[in-house]
Amino acid sequence: MRVFNIPTSVPFLRTVIAALIDGELIAGFEARAHPERLADAALYLPTQRACRMAREVFLDVLGTDAVLLPRIAALGGIDEDELEFAQTETGDEFAALEIPPALGPLERRLALTQLVAQWARQLAPGDPAAAPLVTGGPAASLALADDLARLMDDMATRGIAWNALDGLVPDDLDRYWQLTLKFLRIAKDAWPTILAATGTIEPALRRDHLIEAEAARLTAHHKGPVIAAGSTGSMPATAKFLHAIAKLPHGAVVLPGLDTDLDDDAWKAIGGDRSDGNNAPLPSHPQFALHGLLARFGILRRDVVTLAPSAPQGREILTSELMRPASASARWRERLAEPAVEAAIATACQNLTIVEAANPEMEALAIAVAMREARAHDISAALVTPDRALARRVMAALERWQLVYDDSGGDSLMDTPAGLFARLAAQTAAENLAPAPLLALLKHPLFRLGAAQGADAETIADLEIALYRGTRPSAGCAGLMRDLDQFCDEHAKLRRGELSSLHPSEPRAALPPDRLAVLRTFAARLCEALQPLAGIKANEALDFSTVAQRHRAVLEALSRDENGTARAFESMDGEALAKAFDDLAEMNTPSGLTVSRADYPETFKTLFADRMVRRPQTDGATLRIYGPLEARLTQCDRVILGGLVEGVWPPAPRIDPWLSRPMRHDLGLDLPERRIGLSAHDFAQLLGTKEVILTHAAKIGGAPAVASRFLHRLEAVAGEARWNGMKMRGDVYVRHADALDHPATVTPQPPPQPKPPRALRPLKMSVTEIEDWLRDPYTIYARRILKLTPFDPVDMPLSAADRGSAIHAALGEFTETFADNLPDDPVGALIAIGEKHFAPLMERPEARALWWPRFLRIANWFGGWETGRRDDVARVAAEIRGEIAIALEAGRVFTLSARADRIEHRSDRSFAIVDYKTGQPPSGKQVYLGLSPQLTLEAAILREGGFAGIAAGSSVSEIVYVRLSGNRPAGEERLLELKLNRGDQAQAPDDAALAARMKLEALIRSFENEAQPYNSLSLSMWSNRYGTYDDLARIKEWSATGGAGGGEE
Repeated sequence: MRVFNIPTSVPFLRTVIAALIDGELIAGFEARAHPERLADAALYLPTQRACRMAREVFLDVLGTDAVLLPRIAALGGIDEDELEFAQTETGDEFAALEIPPALGPLERRLALTQLVAQWARQLAPGDPAAAPLVTGGPAASLALADDLARLMDDMATRGIAWNALDGLVPDDLDRYWQLTLKFLRIAKDAWPTILAATGTIEPALRRDHLIEAEAARLTAHHKGPVIAAGSTGSMPATAKFLHAIAKLPHGAVVLPGLDTDLDDDAWKAIGGDRSDGNNAPLPSHPQFALHGLLARFGILRRDVVTLAPSAPQGREILTSELMRPASASARWRERLAEPAVEAAIATACQNLTIVEAANPEMEALAIAVAMREARAHDISAALVTPDRALARRVMAALERWQLVYDDSGGDSLMDTPAGLFARLAAQTAAENLAPAPLLALLKHPLFRLGAAQGADAETIADLEIALYRGTRPSAGCAGLMRDLDQFCDEHAKLRRGELSSLHPSEPRAALPPDRLAVLRTFAARLCEALQPLAGIKANEALDFSTVAQRHRAVLEALSRDENGTARAFESMDGEALAKAFDDLAEMNTPSGLTVSRADYPETFKTLFADRMVRRPQTDGATLRIYGPLEARLTQCDRVILGGLVEGVWPPAPRIDPWLSRPMRHDLGLDLPERRIGLSAHDFAQLLGTKEVILTHAAKIGGAPAVASRFLHRLEAVAGEARWNGMKMRGDVYVRHADALDHPATVTPQPPPQPKPPRALRPLKMSVTEIEDWLRDPYTIYARRILKLTPFDPVDMPLSAADRGSAIHAALGEFTETFADNLPDDPVGALIAIGEKHFAPLMERPEARALWWPRFLRIANWFGGWETGRRDDVARVAAEIRGEIAIALEAGRVFTLSARADRIEHRSDRSFAIVDYKTGQPPSGKQVYLGLSPQLTLEAAILREGGFAGIAAGSSVSEIVYVRLSGNRPAGEERLLELKLNRGDQAQAPDDAALAARMKLEALIRSFENEAQPYNSLSLSMWSNRYGTYDDLARIKEWSATGGAGGGEE
C-alpha cells in the first residue's frame, strides 16, 4: 500500500506531478524520458479547478508545450461514459452499470417542500411547539425542505438507513423534536414511494454508486499508475475509493498536510471514542478526516512516506501546535520551550503578518493595498475568504487602480443585476406598486419598456416628482392612473389660475404641461407590462409555476429594448435567470407549491438563491480571489486569509431544524462542528504558503466582532513578542489604507458668505420667511436667489406638518363659516368640518389611530374655548391675507406679506391676533427680543392697514398663541407677555409691532448693501437645529474648525 504525504509548505501539485514523472510514486514508472507513458496513468484530484491547474503543471514540469496527458478527473466527477465503455469492452468481467438517474435538484426541492407543507397543515395551529413550523408561508416551507434535503444527503453519505430513526426514543426528546421525528418517520415511508414513481434515486446515493463503480473498474482493469491526491477522504465513499486505489498494484494515495509533528497522545485524542463521553472524537480538528482515513487504511502515521522535506521556513510545527487538541494543550509549556520547536516557530513567524482593521471596509482596503504591493513586486497574490461581501469590497478597491484580477467565487443569481431586476419586478407587483421597489425597478439598468436605455429617464423623473415624492400615493395600477389623472387636472387648474390643491412653490407644479401627456402614456405602458403579476388578486393562491410564467412575461415586457430583445435574459446572469425559468417550465407539471402574490417574491428568491453565476475567467491574472474550497491545492507567492472572525472563518455551526445534536450523534451523523474542522484544515493548508497575511475586522455592522479562534491560538503559540511583530507588519497596510482617501493637506472650509447683486436680492417675503432671514440668511439665499427647492423624501410618512395643515384648514373653515355667530353645537360642527379635511389622510393607519382621536379632543376643547372667547368678540376673520410696502432707495419697494390664522374684531374696537400652533409656540421673551417676529409683524401690517377691512391706525390689544396638541390638555391659550424678565413691565402689542417694524426695515436696508453677505446661522441659538440647506452651506465642515456663520450672537 502506497500512501504518501506532502507538507503544507511544499507546492502540492508540482510535487505530486514531479514525483509521478520521476517514478517516485510508482516504482518502475518513469515518464520524464518517455512522456508518452503518461497516457496510461490516471490522476484523481479533489476539484475541477485543481484538475485544470494540473494540466498546466504537467507542461511546466516537463518543459514542453504539448504532451499526451494522463486521465485527470475530479473525485466527485466520475465519467459515466467511460464506465459504460468499460462495461462494453469487458463483457461479463465487469458488473453491469445499472444506476438509475438522480432526481433533479429543482424537482427534489419542490417535492420535499410539498411534503413539508402538507405535514405543517396537519399540525394543530394552537400547538406552541408546532408554531415555528406552520408559520412563515411557502418560503419558510422551502427553507425547511432545503434543511431536510441536507439531512437526507448526510444520511446517504454516511450510509445510514431511514430505519435508524426507529432507534430514537421519542419520550426522551423535547416536544419540538418529537414532532420533527414524527415527520421524519412519515417521510421515511413517503419519500421512497416518490422516488420509485419517478424512477430516480437520491443524488448523494448515485454519486456514491458511481464512485464505487469507478473503484471496481480500476481494480479490475486499469494497468497503469492510478494516483489519488489532495483528498482527506471526509466522505465514506471517497475514503473507500482512496482505499481501493491504495491497494492497487500501481496505485498511490497522496495526502495533503498530514501532521507528523503532533505527539501520539494528542493524535489519539483526535480520533477519540464515540462511546466514551470523556474522550469523544474531535471533528473540529483539521486532522480529523486524515485520522479516520489512516484508520480505514489500517496504517499509522509512520507508515506514510513524505514525498518532499518541509521548506526552510515551513510552518508545519507552528500549525501543529496552534491546532493542538484542547485536551493536550497542557503540553504547550514544555513543548514550546524546546529549542528546536522555538526556533521553528520563530522562523515560521518571519513572513507572517496580522492585519487588525477597524471595520470590514478598512480591512478590504488593507487587503487591496497588500495585493497592489504584490503586483508592483511582480509576484502572485491570492485572497482567500468565505466572506463574499469582503471579496466584493476588495474587488471594488482593486478596480480603482485598474488592476486585473480573477475571481473564482461567483455570486448568487439573486444578487446579480438580472436577479435583482427579477426580484424588484416581483416585489413591485406584490407590494401594489409601492414607491421604493417601483422606483428602483424603473431606474434599474435593465429597464427598457420598449425603448433604448435611458430613453425614458426624463419621464421616470417626472413620475417620481409628480407622485412619489411625499406621502405614498394610491396602491396598484388603478391607483397610479387615478392619482396621475388627478394630478394632471390640478396642474391644469393651477396653470389657468384657478383654485388648485397644488401650491405654486411645489417642485411638481413646475412640470411642463406637454410632458404630462408623455407621462400618462408611459404609466399606461408600465401598468400593461406589470399586469400579469399585478393583476393577481391579493387573496388569490396559484401554483408557483403559473406565477413564475407570468413573472417571466413581466420581465420580458419590462426589459424589451427598441430592437425587441429582452435584456433581462442576456449576458451570463441573464442566461442563468432564463435557465431557472426554463427548468421550472420543463417539469411540465405543476410545482405543487401554492403561493399568493405577496408570498411569491420571497419564495422566488429562496428557490433560486443557491444558483451561482461565475465570473468569466481572466487569463494571465496574477491577483486572484478564491473561496476556501476553490483555493485547495492552489499555489501563490502571497496568500491573504481574510474575514478571520468567529461565524465567518470558522463558520458558525449550522442549526438543523430536524434533528438535535444528540439525535445526530445517536444516528452516527456528522455533528455541527464538523464544518469547523473542514475550515480549520483549509486554514492550516493555506498557512503553509511562503508569505501569509491574516486579516480580521474589530467591528462588523457596528457591533464588536470576535477574532477567529485560529488567531487566538496563534497568539498563544507565537508568544507576545512575535505576535506584536506580526501586528506591526500589518499596521503598515492599515496605515496605507487609511491614507488612501486623506489629502496631503486639509484646508479648513470657511463659512459661506455669498454676496449676490442687489438686483437678485428678494423684494417680497412673508412674515415666516423673515424668521428664517433673521436666523439663517443663507436659507433665503438658497431658496429665493438660487431658487433651490428641496424634494420631499420618497414614500414619506405623514408628518406633523400634514396633521397641522388638516387642523388649520378645519379651524379656518369653521371660523370663516361662523365668523359672526356660533352654531348651537360648535363641537359637532367642527368635527363635521374636520372629517372632510382629514378624509385624504384616513387611508393611513397612523392618522386613524392617532391623529383623528387627537383632533376629536381638540374639537371638544376648542368648542368650549371658542364659546367663551366670543363673549368679547364682535367678529372673527380667518385665514386672512395682508401685506404692506416698504419704500427703499432707487425706487425699490419691499413687500411684506402675511396670512393670519385668526384676527378678532373685539368689542372695544381693538384687534387681537391669534395663531394656532400644533407644536411648541415661542415664548414671550423670544417674541420680545425679535427672534420670533411673526405675530408682531402681523400686528405691524394690521396697524398700517394691510389687511382688508381693517383701517390703518387700528390698535392691537392682544397677541395670542393657541397650542393645539390633542394631548392633556388638548389645547392651551397663551396670551403673550412681551418682556425680558419676569418682574419687568410687559410691552404693549402696538409698541412691539412698531419695534418689529423698525427692526425689519433695518434688516432690509442692511441687505440692500451688496457688501452684506447672506451668512449661515446668524443666530447661534439655532446652531443645533438641522436646516434644509445645511449640507449646501457645508456647516459641519467649517463649524468643526471653530468657524462661525457671522452675524450677531
